[in-house]
Amino acid sequence: MRRRLTLSAATLAAFAALALYATRVSGYADGAPAGFSGGFGEPSCHACHFDSDPDSGPGRLTIDGVPEQFAPGEQYRLIVTLARPEMAMGGFQLTARFERDGTQAGRLAPADGEQERVRVAEQEGIQYASHTKAGTPPDADARAIWRLIWTAPSGDGPVVFHVAANAANGDGTAEGDFIHTASITTAPASPDSR
Repeated sequence: MRRRLTLSAATLAAFAALALYATRVSGYADGAPAGFSGGFGEPSCHACHFDSDPDSGPGRLTIDGVPEQFAPGEQYRLIVTLARPEMAMGGFQLTARFERDGTQAGRLAPADGEQERVRVAEQEGIQYASHTKAGTPPDADARAIWRLIWTAPSGDGPVVFHVAANAANGDGTAEGDFIHTASITTAPASPDSR
């Protein structure tokens, strides 16, 4: 004799909530999906981690190493630093695009020794540099630091870097996290200054 299993609407809702919770708990410790840099109309990490307003409270996100002017083919060492008191984990996503049309500008790669901590993925011709799970722990000063190499493009026109970062509380959910954003623009060097 076969038994028929029927689930009430409340039971189905409980299973759906459990599935959603499991997805949220797993989070993006190994890097967020591409498309969350906060630049050119993209959302930032705040799309999922929305407990607090972006850039609220203590904390700071910086991009160091971007030159005022770049030379085509030259490599520049970039340092992304997220600092926030009591941060348990940190994550980021960064892009480099031409200001005029949002297309990819140059090439991004993990700096030497950062291959375990930083990854670069490509989607629709845009490179997205982000953290890996190994790159999430902050240092003793509550800073998460990631190092990249940017090879400048041969095309002309200003390049804008957008970065969004998550100062997470480490509980495995989207709640209680703080999102910070930053951008910086560089221009090609004039032929006279090369």
